[in-house]
Amino acid sequence: MNYRTFVKGYFFSGGRYDMFDKEDNENIRRFNAFSGMKHRNKPYDLNSAADLTDALLLAVAAYRDYWYYQITLDNLVESYDESLEYYDTASWINLGLAPEKVDDLASDGVSALDEALRTFESITERAKEKCILIITAILSTPPATQEAVLGRAYKIEPGEMDEKIESLLDSLNETEYHYPMEENRDSLLALMKVHWAKY
Repeated sequence: MNYRTFVKGYFFSGGRYDMFDKEDNENIRRFNAFSGMKHRNKPYDLNSAADLTDALLLAVAAYRDYWYYQITLDNLVESYDESLEYYDTASWINLGLAPEKVDDLASDGVSALDEALRTFESITERAKEKCILIITAILSTPPATQEAVLGRAYKIEPGEMDEKIESLLDSLNETEYHYPMEENRDSLLALMKVHWAKY
């Protein structure tokens, strides 16, 4: 397997997946040494079932966490709008009719939440792209490696992978969100078996 692509901060090259550049890797190494932590900074070997298992766990968990934060912010935007409507009715009406008359705090609240939501939509999209790349890498391995990582092998044509994986992730977002990383990964693996049973 030989990926030579760079997607919004993630390097796939020569059968490796580098999450960070050389300087960031060194900073993480120093932080780990200082704090006693074990954050991964070495590249993932895309030919190793163990490394692909770890990469899948982190990719799915990151995507689900960021998606959850995005949804939370989206709900907060809606709730804040309703609060303005009831408690600061003049400001709420003026947001649409006369923005120059809206009090600064109400307006700043709207702007801050809108900006936060846009930011997390981008963060979630980046995490989704990374997740798609990791799952694509796994589906490109021999059946034995897929079985080790996914619990079974799937034969999905390369031209169909992006669409099928994206659909799978959309279905994942219809399931209950879990904070533990393993539970999010297990939810994805269970959906794979249901959605891709014929492959």
